[in-house]
Amino acid sequence: MSWRERSPAIDLAAQLAAEPNRRLRGKSIPPVRPAAPVPPERPLGWLAALKALRQNPITAFPEGAYEARTLEIGRSGRRLLLVNDPAAIQHILVDNATNYRKSVQQRRLLQPALGDGLLTAEGEAWRSARRIAAPLFSPRAIGALFDDMSSAANAMTDRWRTRGDTSTPLDLVAEFQRLTYEIVSRTVFSGALDEDRIRVHAHMAIYFETLGRLDLAGLLNLPPWLPTPARLRARPALQAFRSVVDRVVGEREQESDREIVDLLDRLMAAPDPTNGRSLPPEAVSDNVLTFLAAGHETTGNALAWTLYLLALFPEAAERAREEVRSVFKGGSVTRSDLDRLVFTRAVINETLRLYPPAPFMGREALGPDRAGEREIPAGAQIVISPWIVHRHRGLWPQPDSFCPERFLLPGAELFPRGSFIPFGLGPRICIGQGFAVQEILTVLATILPGFRFTLADAPSVFPQARITLQPRQALAMRVEPY
Repeated sequence: MSWRERSPAIDLAAQLAAEPNRRLRGKSIPPVRPAAPVPPERPLGWLAALKALRQNPITAFPEGAYEARTLEIGRSGRRLLLVNDPAAIQHILVDNATNYRKSVQQRRLLQPALGDGLLTAEGEAWRSARRIAAPLFSPRAIGALFDDMSSAANAMTDRWRTRGDTSTPLDLVAEFQRLTYEIVSRTVFSGALDEDRIRVHAHMAIYFETLGRLDLAGLLNLPPWLPTPARLRARPALQAFRSVVDRVVGEREQESDREIVDLLDRLMAAPDPTNGRSLPPEAVSDNVLTFLAAGHETTGNALAWTLYLLALFPEAAERAREEVRSVFKGGSVTRSDLDRLVFTRAVINETLRLYPPAPFMGREALGPDRAGEREIPAGAQIVISPWIVHRHRGLWPQPDSFCPERFLLPGAELFPRGSFIPFGLGPRICIGQGFAVQEILTVLATILPGFRFTLADAPSVFPQARITLQPRQALAMRVEPY
């Protein structure tokens, strides 16, 4: 695989001169490096790069990818453009977003499971669904879901306290995936999917291990509908996964006089404010599948990465724990006081910087454009990688280090737009961002005061990119009550 840099490597921090970067350069950073691949000094050969992209895409990018504004990846006729420049990212995702649609590669990964939900739909279908769903994720609407989040978090801590041998490690990935599934089940389905949790998780695991991997068909930009071995292996799991949601949506359609009590009820009843039409049943299922798959998988992983980092850096863990104790004074966690968890929120931001939920975003240019110094032809395939942007050598001082304080320094809000994009940017920014942040804060405020977390096997932890960024294997941790 060839890499051709169209503009010289630059120190974006020197150009942008963001205040937090200037302040942080003089601070002492802990020497421990959180788990991440060490980029190769030189670009990988074509076959080695294909293997890396297939097995774990974040290992395929050389050091130069973390230093440049843009890089052309690939050979003549099959090139991708990696975009790291925050101004260009802002242009593509915000200023001229209508000129870009989801890339072929991303549609191949997402559409088989999610149909035409908010993550995959384009044009008027996406705009209508977004207008209908937006009020469901307003700050006020999300605040109303706090009790369900808190109740599920407390149920998890009760399980932890009543289990037998507390010296036996727990897999925090599994624990938090169970928790976030239960929260989505309560808030979206009023618990109607509780009994399907094990079945859904099993089918999602098949999906991530088959269609969640990049394949040659995706790299060659072949049409998303083209059958591949991975698609054929995943088909039974996808059918079973969808049948679970279709069943609940079908049952709701039969309850014409049902009281509106959860997000599914609201999604089915809400009209598009521009034309008064509601979503058809198939679109309801597609979007509910999106809420279920994306809503619990990414948040569960984010919680696991957060606890991994706090176990790796006990001083930060103790500071967050004392902040929670100071705010809630040993009482119940309340929604109104979550915003007072300033350092804990910085820990979350730093976790999302080091381990962004979606490590890659793809776009395809519908027409010619210019982004920064680059001319972009129609049909160009664009890759924007939060994994790389968040670790860019010119954008972030000590980019591979864990330092929540970078989000607390005066002027932290001046980080260039486009440099911190864990939920995307622009009109297609993740609609569930507020839901996820409230959920993570609620869970941390519930578990940090009462439990000590110790890594059982720190060297085994390693990030793996499928569709989401997840630990490569079980995240074994001893969870002991104080």
